Amino acid sequence: MGKRGRWRACLWGAVGLFLMLALVFSALDFLVPRDKIAVVEIEGELSDFSYAELLESARRDLSVKAVVVEVNSPGGTVQACFETETAMRQLAREKPVVVTMREYAASGAYLLSSAASYIFARSSTLTAGLGVIAIWVSYENWLEREGIKYYRWSTGQLKDLGAEYRGPTPEENLYLQSMVENLLREAMDRIKRNRPRLENVLESLRDGSVLYGTEALSMGLVDNLGTFRDAVDKARELADLKKGGYRLVYL
Repeated sequence: MGKRGRWRACLWGAVGLFLMLALVFSALDFLVPRDKIAVVEIEGELSDFSYAELLESARRDLSVKAVVVEVNSPGGTVQACFETETAMRQLAREKPVVVTMREYAASGAYLLSSAASYIFARSSTLTAGLGVIAIWVSYENWLEREGIKYYRWSTGQLKDLGAEYRGPTPEENLYLQSMVENLLREAMDRIKRNRPRLENVLESLRDGSVLYGTEALSMGLVDNLGTFRDAVDKARELADLKKGGYRLVYL
């Protein structure tokens, strides 16, 4: 066989290999389910809107048929928790969302969990812990002992609220207390909207007390006790997906 013949043979061999690989990948693509159950892991304190963005991306992804949210968090800043709860609620309107609580899901972490379609906790999960806290640290007495004076010019009496060089006035104490009470009321209203059956339960939790998962179940804060695998199975059931008919993907 001449050079031209060998070249043609190599060319046809390459074409044949390409076609064979194309058929193999096509078959694999056919065998791998296109439907997905997405997993979002909420770990640690919520201080930004990154988890809300993940939940929104799961909502927009048409291949995602259900979402499992694994929560291991003590809560976080007010706005971050509110934003994440809003994203969770919007997602749950369109797709099943199942929360699985790990060691703890307290305060704002319970707030956002309440927006899910279904909630699992472990028996010893610490949850509830509802409340809002504001902290003002003052070095006023120390500055006075050290002979350090401060001078203040302000366009408003509340402009330096929380300043370390002084403590709050009686009027500021009342103002700050009303702020945290209003934020707690907003959080409670969101939870009651998500889980109306808690209407008569939440008042007993205003003191910020935490509950074990077993206690939370008896009070209706969660729906069942179970593991991550139980949450995946529940999400599959709510999305009406067959066993083996979906892929588990982590966002």
